[in-house]
Order: sequence, then structure tokens, then C-alpha cells
Amino acid sequence: MLFVSITRLRVKTIFYLFAFMKANEASVKTLVNSEGLIKGKELVDKNLTFWTITLWDSEEAMKGFRNSVAHRNAMQQLPTWCSEASYHHWIQEENVLPDWPTASDRLFNEGRLSKVRNPSKAQTTNKFPAIKWTKMERVLK
Repeated sequence: MLFVSITRLRVKTIFYLFAFMKANEASVKTLVNSEGLIKGKELVDKNLTFWTITLWDSEEAMKGFRNSVAHRNAMQQLPTWCSEASYHHWIQEENVLPDWPTASDRLFNEGRLSKVRNPSKAQTTNKFPAIKWTKMERVLK
């Protein structure tokens, strides 16, 4: 059984974008070298919205990355930088990353919200727009 994790973050304003991207790159550097990561990809969507989906050999491996210094440092800033933040995890047998529509449907229907200081209307109502752009995808492993 494999462990899937999906996240969706919307940066509140372009003024936070540089700091967010710097922290994201540090986190990605740690991610791609994490033990237990099988596959992963990122997507930049409209309105400063960032998606990540990863496939792990175990939940413990994902938690090892989640607790890394680079990821923890980024997560400490998330409430300030983001107006929307959510995540979802599930177990699957297939060694394949779900496509973006499938993964986003699971996130929207089963996901959990992360705390942000200035939530958007979408965050407070837990109703987010579907993915608009898929051309800005980056394969992480």
C-alpha cells in the first residue's frame, strides 16, 4: 500500500511570492532527496495557487519529510503568506500519481483546511475553484 499526499496553497498577495518561492525551493530540495518518496509533482495554477502531489512508500516516510527543517520553516509562514491552504492523504495500491482532476476532487471532497490568518471566502466556505492551468507542472521525481 502506498501513501498519497496532496496540498493546495494560495499565496495571499504577490508581495509574499518571493519569500514563498524561496521557501518552496528549499522544501523541494529536501523533498526530492527524502527517503521513501516514489514520485511527486507540483503545479502552479491561476491566482498564485500552488499544488503538490506526492506518492510515498509509507506514511512514516511522508512524515519524515513533513518534519524536516525546510518544510517546517515554510509551514511556520503559511498562515501569513496564504489565504487558502488545504491538504489530503490517502492510501492506494497503484504506483501511479493520480491526475490533477482526480486528486483535486479528493482534496475538495475529503480534504482538511489548514489555518491561515486572513482566509479568503473560498477558505471560509471550503469551496475552491477547479484547476484552470495545467501547463505549469514540474515533475519532482
